Amino acid sequence: MNWLAAGILCWAGLFAALQPIHFFADQDWVQPAVMVLLVLALLVILNGLRRWVTRWSAITYRRVLIGVILLIGVTQLIVAWQFVDVGRADAYFVRNQAIVLAQGRHHWNDYFLVYPNNVNFTLLEAALIKLGLSLGLQTPWVALNISRFLWLDTGLAAGLVIIKHWQRWQPGALALAVTWLLSVPIYAFGLFAYTDALVMPLTVDVLALAYLAKRTFGWRQLVLGWLGLGLVALGVAMKANLIVLWLALILSLMVAVWQQCVTWTWLVRAVVALGLGIFGMQLWAHQSGYQKQAAVALPTTSWLAMSLNPKLAGQYNATDMQLIRQQPSAAKKQQTAQKLIRQRLTKMGVWGSLTHLFAKFRVFWATGDFDSFKLTTQWLRAPTWYLQGQRAWQFWLVTGTQVGFLALLLGSIWTLVTPSHYRFGISLLALMIVGLTLFHVGLWEVEARYALPLLPVLMLLGINGWMTIPVWQPQRRKLVSCLAGWLTIFSFISILQTSQNRSQTSQIVARQGNGAYFTATSQALQPGQTKTLLIPTSGVSNQVQLLPVTKKGRVCLTISTRQGLVRQVTGTPNQLAQVTYPRTAQRQLYLQLRNIGQSAVNYSVANANYQQTTGQLLKRPQASWRYYIVNTHAAVTLTRTSTIGLMLGAVLVAVLGSVWYRPRAD
Repeated sequence: MNWLAAGILCWAGLFAALQPIHFFADQDWVQPAVMVLLVLALLVILNGLRRWVTRWSAITYRRVLIGVILLIGVTQLIVAWQFVDVGRADAYFVRNQAIVLAQGRHHWNDYFLVYPNNVNFTLLEAALIKLGLSLGLQTPWVALNISRFLWLDTGLAAGLVIIKHWQRWQPGALALAVTWLLSVPIYAFGLFAYTDALVMPLTVDVLALAYLAKRTFGWRQLVLGWLGLGLVALGVAMKANLIVLWLALILSLMVAVWQQCVTWTWLVRAVVALGLGIFGMQLWAHQSGYQKQAAVALPTTSWLAMSLNPKLAGQYNATDMQLIRQQPSAAKKQQTAQKLIRQRLTKMGVWGSLTHLFAKFRVFWATGDFDSFKLTTQWLRAPTWYLQGQRAWQFWLVTGTQVGFLALLLGSIWTLVTPSHYRFGISLLALMIVGLTLFHVGLWEVEARYALPLLPVLMLLGINGWMTIPVWQPQRRKLVSCLAGWLTIFSFISILQTSQNRSQTSQIVARQGNGAYFTATSQALQPGQTKTLLIPTSGVSNQVQLLPVTKKGRVCLTISTRQGLVRQVTGTPNQLAQVTYPRTAQRQLYLQLRNIGQSAVNYSVANANYQQTTGQLLKRPQASWRYYIVNTHAAVTLTRTSTIGLMLGAVLVAVLGSVWYRPRAD
C-alpha cells in the first residue's frame, strides 16, 4: 500500500511541476523549469536548516518552537480579523440557512432539498451563530473565523503528537510548526465557511488519538478511542468522501486485531459510532424542520454522471445538474443520470476513459493550494493593500505554495518507500492517499479542494522524509555558488517575461456576485420607481456593470460621489449594463437607477439574510443587487521587477547561507 501511495505522489509531482491547473488565481504560473529550480533551492535551504537546528540545545529549541506557535496564533488572529468572507455558491446558501435556523425559524430553502448533503454542516453553523447571538454578536463572522482556526490547529497539535511518537521531535516539530505558519491553505480555508475546514485535520487527529490511546489503559483508553471514532463519524456525516477515512480505519483495525494489538470489540465500536453519528444528525435535522424529499434530491448517480463529463475533467457541471434536476420524479432523475453514465462510457471507450482519469487526476493533485484562491471572490472586510494588488499577491503566494507542495511530495515519497518502525501510522496515512484518490479520480466528482484532508498527511510524511533523507554535505562550494547565481539570473529573466506576458488591463474594485448560483433571483423596478445603491470600493474606478434580466425598457442611471455628479446616462437596461464614467478615486459610489419607461424592468439580485457589504444579520431577506465596479487602465505587468529581484535575491542568500554553513562538527 505504501508503494502504491508513493506511485500516486510521483504522478502528482509530475503534474504539479509540469502541468498545474490554470484557473482563477492559479492562472499565472512560472515556467516549469523555474518551478523545478525553486524546489531544488528549497531542498538545499531545508538541508542547511536541518544541519543547523539539530545542533541547538534543548532549551533553545523549545523556546523557538514556542515562539513559532505563538506567532501562528497571532497571525491567525490578525487574518481572522482583517479578512471576512461574504460567502459564495454553496457557502452562501449554508450561511443564509444557518441564520434562519439561528433566529428560530425552521423554513428550509429549496437548495437543501436538492443538495441534502449540506444539511448537517448547516445545522452546526446555525448552532455556532446562535451561540454568537446569545453572546451579543450581531455580526459573528470574525468569531466564526477564529473558531475555524482553532479547529484547524487541532491538526497542528495532533501533528506534534505524531512527530514526537515517531521520534522526529528535533527538528521535526519546528519544521511542522513553520510549515503550518507559512501554509496558505490553512489561512484560506480558515476563512471559508464550509465543510472543508471541518474535515481537514481529522485524519491526523484520529491518528494522534490512536497513539495516545495506545499509551494508556482502562477508562482513559476508552475515552480517547471513542473520541477518535466520534471524529470519524462526524467527518462522514459532514462530508461523504470521509467514508474513506472510516474504511481506512476499519482496515487498520482489522490488521491490528490479526496482530493481536487490539481486540475485535473496537471494530464493533467503529460501526456503532458511525451509525450513531449518522442517526444523530438525521434526528437533529428532523427536529430543525428539515424533511428530505427523494423526488427533489439529486441521486447519487448524478455525481457519477458529472464525474464522467470530459468537458470539465469530471468537475461540477451546472448543465448536468440542471438536466437531472428538472426531471419530475426520483425514478426519472435516476434514469437520466444512468443514461448519461452509459452514453459517456460508451463514447469515451477504454482509451478515452483512461485519458479522462488522467485529466481528473490532474485536477485533484496538480494544485498545491487546493483551490485556496477559488473559494472567495468578494469580502465583507479585507485590507486595501491586498485588494489593490490582489493578482500580484496571489501570484507569489501560489508560486510559494506550489514549491512547498512539491517539496512535501518529495519528502512523502521518501517516507513511503523507506522502511519504518511506525507501520500502523504510516500505513493509515497511505490508505488515505490511495483511498481519497480512488474515490474522486475513479468514482466521484473532482475538485482540488477535495484533496484538502491530505494536506496534514503530506505535511507529516513530507517532514518525516526531510528528517530521514541523508544530509547533503556541500563539497565544491564555489562551483555550487556560481551555479546558483547563474540559475537565479535565468529565473529572474523567465519570471520577468511571465510578468510581462501576463499583463492586466482591468481590475475589479467592488462586486456583489451572489444571486446567480443554483437559482437566479431578480427584483422588479416598477415605472417611476428609483433604486439607490451605496457601493464601497477598494480603489480608483471608471466602469460599472449591472446585470439586467429585462433587456428592453427605459432607465436612467446616475453615478455620483460625495463630491458630486460623475455621470448620468439614459437608455435601455441592456445598453446600460456596462457604463464607463470619468475616473474617480472616491471610495464610495452612489448609483441611482430610475425606471422612466412604461413597464417594469428586472435586475439580478441576491435575496440574503445578511447584508452583502457589512455582514449585518437581517430579520427578513433583503435584495442585494448584483454589480461589478471596475478600473480599466493601460496594461501593467503582473508584478514589479524590483519585487522579482527581491524575492529571488532572498532565495539566493538563503541557498548560499545553507551551502556555506560550516558547523564546528563538520
